Amino acid sequence: MNERILVIGGAGLVGRHVVGALAGRDVVATFHRDPVPGAVALDVTDASAVRDTIARVRPSAIVLAAADPFVEKCERQPAETRRVNVEAAFAVRDAAEEADAALVVFSSEYVFPGTKGAYAEDDAVRPLNEYGRQKVALEELARKAPRHLVLRTSGVFGAEPARKNFVWQLVDRLRAGQTFEVPSDQLITPSDAATLGPALVELLDRGATGTYHAAGPQVLGRVEFAQLVARAFGLPEELIVPRRTAELGLLARRPEHAGLSDAKLRGTLGHGLARPEDALRALTRAS
Repeated sequence: MNERILVIGGAGLVGRHVVGALAGRDVVATFHRDPVPGAVALDVTDASAVRDTIARVRPSAIVLAAADPFVEKCERQPAETRRVNVEAAFAVRDAAEEADAALVVFSSEYVFPGTKGAYAEDDAVRPLNEYGRQKVALEELARKAPRHLVLRTSGVFGAEPARKNFVWQLVDRLRAGQTFEVPSDQLITPSDAATLGPALVELLDRGATGTYHAAGPQVLGRVEFAQLVARAFGLPEELIVPRRTAELGLLARRPEHAGLSDAKLRGTLGHGLARPEDALRALTRAS
């Protein structure tokens, strides 16, 4: 695909890496609160501004990466977060259809109940929390677009100035000599943002549609992944404190045996995302 691509939410972790993967191509990115050089300001909840931006840019594909991804916040403030995570997408989808543009949205392993792990794309969804319910709603509205791509991912990590993702929270805490509590009874599929972006671009170039699990190649326990992070950055593993989810006082229920199978992605592209060890090694060199 060599035409113009609009990335809504280009300042976030995923959006930033999608924009990076499109370097040298015709890409327009938007930001909301955190300015990005060369990007345009856009509040995704302003339907009129969304329609005007898409009409002006005239993209061949729209990547909707803007989101409120904080699970506990979604549980505490469902109406506020739903405005960003679901309701805003209606205007994007309708404007995409008017522009004859493909629509790409990002979903999550949290659409599943977490009873078996290594979920495939056609497994039945049954979210346990508000964040998961919002992602199911996003998927459903995206699938009404004539050309759509739903990418489910899990435990995304990578370079980002805000250092909000799990890896940087852990690294910063351990570097300060502080303990870090990690759920001992949850499985995830750590997903490298630096290879997620290029994988999406490859899917667009191939004209892929439908649902894909764009997640890492390994399902790991959260504690196991935290230990990988500590080793990669040369930090003390003993500061990682395993805790059962029930002990953490979380408001939103978490799927325990989650994780996504990337078999379909590998079958389409001939490869998947980077292994966590390799991605973390690259991250330490870049940090």
